[in-house]
Amino acid sequence: MWSVRNTVFIDRRVKEVHHFATNPLLWYQWYAGLSEAENLIGTGKKGTSMNLKYYFFGRSLGLHVLVVENAAVKDGYIWRCLISGAFDATQTWRYLPKDGGTEIQFEMDYELPGSIFGKLANTIYIKKLMYNSVEQTLQNLKDISESE
Repeated sequence: MWSVRNTVFIDRRVKEVHHFATNPLLWYQWYAGLSEAENLIGTGKKGTSMNLKYYFFGRSLGLHVLVVENAAVKDGYIWRCLISGAFDATQTWRYLPKDGGTEIQFEMDYELPGSIFGKLANTIYIKKLMYNSVEQTLQNLKDISESE
């Protein structure tokens, strides 16, 4: 299992950022490489499921997303999903108050299909691409959240 972690500060209240960022109808607007949701059941709360396409490394990867947690925690929120399909992953998003805005802590644990070749490719190249994709995603979310 491989991991990607990153944080970003957004100059917007936690409740507003969480409300916007957990709405699956809007993900394609800011999540790098993600299509609009298909077969969407739910609104981003626990139990929401959908199919998505993730455009990565020049390929369209079919994914299924299931939201397993979306809850208030102390002064912030936690949102977690399971991803299956072209690869398996767990994403966790923490929305925490900081300096009048929101700190997002992003974590993704993922497993690529394949043999030792897949693991070697991950070590050499894919891990860097995944990190860059997450960094762009968080920057997109920041830019949109701060512009409204």
